[in-house]
Amino acid sequence: MNGNPETIRLDDLSQLSDVSDEWVRLMARIPETSYFQTPDWVLGWWQTIGGMPPTELVLWRSSSGVLEGIQFLSRLMRRVHPRLPPAWPIWTITGSGIGDADHVGWPVLPEYRERARKHVVRRTRGSTLLLQDLDSETGVPFVPQGARIMFRNPCPRIALYPPDAIPASMRRTQHHLRRYEKRADAAGITFRWILGSQMDDSFLERFFELHKSRMAEKGVSSTFLKAETLFRRLVARGSTERGPIAMIAERDRHMIGLLCFLRWGDTLAYYQTGWSPEWRSVELGRLLFNESIKGAGANGLRTMDLLRGNEEYKYRLGAVDRWDETWIRPGGLSGSILKFLVPAYRFAARRMWRTGQPSKTA
Repeated sequence: MNGNPETIRLDDLSQLSDVSDEWVRLMARIPETSYFQTPDWVLGWWQTIGGMPPTELVLWRSSSGVLEGIQFLSRLMRRVHPRLPPAWPIWTITGSGIGDADHVGWPVLPEYRERARKHVVRRTRGSTLLLQDLDSETGVPFVPQGARIMFRNPCPRIALYPPDAIPASMRRTQHHLRRYEKRADAAGITFRWILGSQMDDSFLERFFELHKSRMAEKGVSSTFLKAETLFRRLVARGSTERGPIAMIAERDRHMIGLLCFLRWGDTLAYYQTGWSPEWRSVELGRLLFNESIKGAGANGLRTMDLLRGNEEYKYRLGAVDRWDETWIRPGGLSGSILKFLVPAYRFAARRMWRTGQPSKTA
């Protein structure tokens, strides 16, 4: 075990190709890592919607040189709560916050966790440290002493099964959709998977068009359209084992709806959606989820993560909550003010979850 970490100040991504490959291999060794901890997301976020803030990668290696832990920290201006100005100077985990990353954390083997926790304390001393949307397994263990919990976000997830092991409760849900499946069949609607390698420009343009149409129908705004450059980069960096994948609905070989997921390991994280309003009568959103759940289970995937939000439809699908946590350790001049604002941020978060979030499918 090598006790002296290597620090890389992020400025040129072309120099990180070897580190990125090691990073992915390390993540595969650690249970409960998420797509939002991969180099695809973290470095893509930094280069696009993150605005290339001052960022450091800290690497721990074994005596033989094998990567066994990586920590990424950025220094920037950010609101502690998205609905409450102003923005504050903070340190935070690269890739968190804007872009709606969940299950945030660092891929670090257990024997290096204490070193990583101490390093973040030393590096951010005298400044405010905001740790947003931490995964309970790969994020919360790094919370330093003196930090205060701000809020917890429900992230419902569905267990997936192979066709011969689907539980009775899930079969009942699928049975209730039969009449809508018949309507879809009568209308000539078919469903299939699209891999990231098949997401060409024409597909992406149609995706954004359907997403915009869906959001307009619901009367809500979407941050996804502002993150188009990030998503295109995720597509370019993806593979059959990780990155964007979509279940699409087609009629006359024309895409009329889709659910887009981010794959990592045996998990699909539900990321975005879109479909034409005229297909509301066939419950296209429910059918897309049903096809995704059946298809993913049959292909060996074991979890569908619906990410943050307590929308009712998630629990109708059989999801069970997993909780992310946001913590803050105030420091410096701004921290002396933030200490007094923590209760207001907590109140705003409680009110947000009581009233619920805009549903992606309702």
